[in-house]
Amino acid sequence: MDLQKRVAGRWGRAPRQRPAGLSPSGSPSPYGSPSPYRASSSGSSPSAGPLPSRPGLLAINARYFALRTVIFAAVLTVVLLVGLHWLLGFAVAVVLSGLVSYPLAIRQRRAVLDALEQRRGWLR
Repeated sequence: MDLQKRVAGRWGRAPRQRPAGLSPSGSPSPYGSPSPYRASSSGSSPSAGPLPSRPGLLAINARYFALRTVIFAAVLTVVLLVGLHWLLGFAVAVVLSGLVSYPLAIRQRRAVLDALEQRRGWLR
């Protein structure tokens, strides 16, 4: 008895099955039928070309976070160079960077909201 059957018997569920024609790595198998997940290469579809790629939600969020971090670091540097105590300078930099980043990061903020709206359909 192999491991998958023992685990399936123990937990009361059958092992997951791969679609016919796919190898364990997910690529089409040379021994089975062609993968049902691959587009046909007949060219009958008018949109047979590659689809335009849009950045994912993670990339958009990373860009937004990086911009906010750079703005905060710049404001903190200026505030500390002015000569404020580090704790007061940190607090002032948090407030000022929030105010400065609102107009400067509006495109990235809208991109994040649009990506969330497309993904979930619940914003706006």
